[in-house]
Amino acid sequence: MELNLENRVAIVTGGASGIGEATALKLADAGARVVVADIQEGVVVEQIAASHGKDRALLVHCDVTQESQIQALVQQAVKFGGRVDILVNSAGSSFEAEYNPWPKAHEMKTVDFDRTWVLNARGVWLCCKFVLQQMMEQEPVEPNVRGERTRGWIVNMSSGAVNFNRSSP
Repeated sequence: MELNLENRVAIVTGGASGIGEATALKLADAGARVVVADIQEGVVVEQIAASHGKDRALLVHCDVTQESQIQALVQQAVKFGGRVDILVNSAGSSFEAEYNPWPKAHEMKTVDFDRTWVLNARGVWLCCKFVLQQMMEQEPVEPNVRGERTRGWIVNMSSGAVNFNRSSP
């Protein structure tokens, strides 16, 4: 089954690199207008523009740990595409990588744990909160392949990094 996301607007957090970038490209290939939200610059918006046109992607600088930046992101997405149909929460980080070798639980600094938790958990919740508010205000769209009329979809994802060179515990 081919994915058809014509006339859909997607926000991808962490969309400037890695899994988020790949997701943004796939959504654009399926016809969505993509809002790439990230704290770093990337080339994904230019790639989408080259393949699908300049009006198909927008880069918004957004730190998902900051409520006001997420609220502004949602507003910019609505201004860009008229609504928000898809949220992909892909932004995340593992500050454990700052250690060499990676720390055991009792060796990690509390401040590093807190930074990771705020980004990877609270950031996802905040994005869901503000996008859901938008989705609940907008009209459902035409039925999808299963005949459902929806206001949107939210996908939360994470990944893990494994350091195979570290010594065993």
